[in-house]
Amino acid sequence: MKYLATFALGATLIFYTVACAPTEDDQQIQSVGVASDVDEPQTVFQDTTEIFVERIREEDSIVVGVIIDEENLMSPQDRQPGVAFVGEIEKLNANGGLLGKQVRIIRVNSESRLSVIDNAAKKLIEAGAQLLVLTCELDYAGPALIRAKEAEVLVISPCATEVQWGSGAVDKLAFSMTTQSQKYGVELANMLWDEGKRTVGVLWDNSAPEPIQECSAFKNRWRQLGGRTTIDSAINMITGTDIINAGDRARTLDADSIVLCAFNRVGTLALQRIRGAGWLTPIIAGVTMDSAAFRPLDVSGIGDFRMLSFASTANDDPYSEVRDASVNFVSIDGVPPASGRFVLGADLAKLWIYAVNEAGTSNSLAVADQIKSIETFDAVSGPISFGGTQAVLRRVLRVLEQIDGEMVYQRIWEY
Repeated sequence: MKYLATFALGATLIFYTVACAPTEDDQQIQSVGVASDVDEPQTVFQDTTEIFVERIREEDSIVVGVIIDEENLMSPQDRQPGVAFVGEIEKLNANGGLLGKQVRIIRVNSESRLSVIDNAAKKLIEAGAQLLVLTCELDYAGPALIRAKEAEVLVISPCATEVQWGSGAVDKLAFSMTTQSQKYGVELANMLWDEGKRTVGVLWDNSAPEPIQECSAFKNRWRQLGGRTTIDSAINMITGTDIINAGDRARTLDADSIVLCAFNRVGTLALQRIRGAGWLTPIIAGVTMDSAAFRPLDVSGIGDFRMLSFASTANDDPYSEVRDASVNFVSIDGVPPASGRFVLGADLAKLWIYAVNEAGTSNSLAVADQIKSIETFDAVSGPISFGGTQAVLRRVLRVLEQIDGEMVYQRIWEY
């Protein structure tokens, strides 16, 4: 009986397997279905093996490549503006496209890996890309920049801050929507002085060049204005606990503010240590702190905390285009933006669309010349200017304040 039952069960399984197996016609239908999905010119999240160069070149579209980190080291800076850029272009396509054509976006996760970035740039350029939107870090953008320079393809980074972008040393066809971190440090000093602040403590993250440059410029400008500094301490993930000592706290009790220049991890640690020690002095962070990884709720009793940002994400930004861009962001990502940096991608999209329309072509050389001719441009976030460089020098910043665990709009700082 045991063997008979086993035989019967086996026979039954074989019958159902044969009965359910697809016929040759079914397989052909399934293959056609897959091919039709691939053929649709839609925004996709894909790796370089999914970029079909010949098929893309056959399309009558304007090709744009977006090479950003979606999940690794640079994702807190890269992803928000990258998604916002895609959202703006998809809205453009829904309204008829650009120069009578659809814009074909090919979005690749760079993973902050040089080999992936290099291969993606190679394929995108072969596919006819006239614009590459690249990561915020020059070192990671390097392989793509080399290929773009050889092929004379326009490159725009939404948030690169290295001096080489503004000077044109990266390439004559390479631009950035932000400028050096030093500029934001200077403006932070100007803003605090304008508010009547005269005494500050300064904490700066010495594990990365951007916060170092931001606070160095802040301190220089603060001295020029006549401000007084109570403490001036470097911090990182190892020395973060050392900033909490009786001497520093005593010297800063009468300070108007603590100025914090740090990326998210170090900045969050510093805030946790400061507030955990009962140190209640108001704190303001520079734009380096503004990233998708920062959450005020990660700091118990965060209290009086403000931050410079490129936009508000609480649906309270004074510029209606910023609020609209947030809606477009949700249409791509399914959730609202988590950092004011998202608006840099929307600014990039509006600038590129304008330059293409003015040039009457998507050709990289013509579009780059058009961008260089712009003196002042009304971007999504407000007026911007390159000031004769290839990086945005002037823009409208927001001061955000923490209320009930959310960063909300407080005021504008325009320079």
